[in-house]
Amino acid sequence: MFVYLFFYSTTGSADSPITINTTIDKAKVTTGDIITYTITMKHELDVIPSTPDFNAISKFNIIGYPIGKSKEIKTGVFEQKYSVKLRADQVGTYNISPIRIPFKVKEKNTDKYISGEAHSQNITIEVASVLRLQGEPTDIKDIKDIVAVDRNWVPWFFWGLNIILLTIILYLLWKYRKKNHPNHIQDEIVLSAHEIALRELDKLKNKGLLQSGDAREHFFELSEILRRYLGKRYLFPALDWTTEEITAYFKNQEKIELPSRTEANRILKKSDLIKFAKAKALPETDEIESVRTFIKSTQENLKIGLYSN
Repeated sequence: MFVYLFFYSTTGSADSPITINTTIDKAKVTTGDIITYTITMKHELDVIPSTPDFNAISKFNIIGYPIGKSKEIKTGVFEQKYSVKLRADQVGTYNISPIRIPFKVKEKNTDKYISGEAHSQNITIEVASVLRLQGEPTDIKDIKDIVAVDRNWVPWFFWGLNIILLTIILYLLWKYRKKNHPNHIQDEIVLSAHEIALRELDKLKNKGLLQSGDAREHFFELSEILRRYLGKRYLFPALDWTTEEITAYFKNQEKIELPSRTEANRILKKSDLIKFAKAKALPETDEIESVRTFIKSTQENLKIGLYSN
């Protein structure tokens, strides 16, 4: 006969073969922070636990699975820790539901094993925006009381007269200049979105920020250049949107080809990781040429009125 055990509490009774405890190293974080989520399992020698299904965790990016070795904490009782590294990318309060942990326990006086299942406890994590790290603004002052207006119109009269005289003088100077110095109006050169972006990339490259070790400033400016180009090229407020909002917008834009869409999302996410999560970046990991290639492949051909991509 097949028997199936089921546990759903964080601690077991005195004769329970297994106990579960769930912890996180930080309950309140900002976007880009790394959270360590740990499930600690204590069990007897005749219990064979399985790795928890961490893929059930949503709203966080899983970036690593460091699993500790089982160790005996007292005679016949072992401790096994299962951990996962999570990165918080979206602002909000999120709930990590209990995670399923299968195990097998040996039946007394036999060589048979009974399948069982335990669950971790419920965990809540609050993710705040990195823009609020400096706190609420303190330079906002209250509205002042109403001030009575001076009813003496004499100063206003003289001010008005001076303005009229100044206007007449400026008009006469303009007429004189127009008569004696004809204007030679030259056509003003208006740069397209991709031309502006390519010039900005050249200026950023000449700064050498990445070579001097200032990776965060380098990728901040690189992200701004790409966002300005995307906003002008595809007519949406890319500078004001998060990377997740831009990704969602791209999904509904048929004029943006999938390879270009994927490359833009990759560069923006990498820039966010270095800007906010303080990830290290070496000179050979620069993305200037990737952005340059993206711009050239998606630039608008104004001469024939068609998209080059």
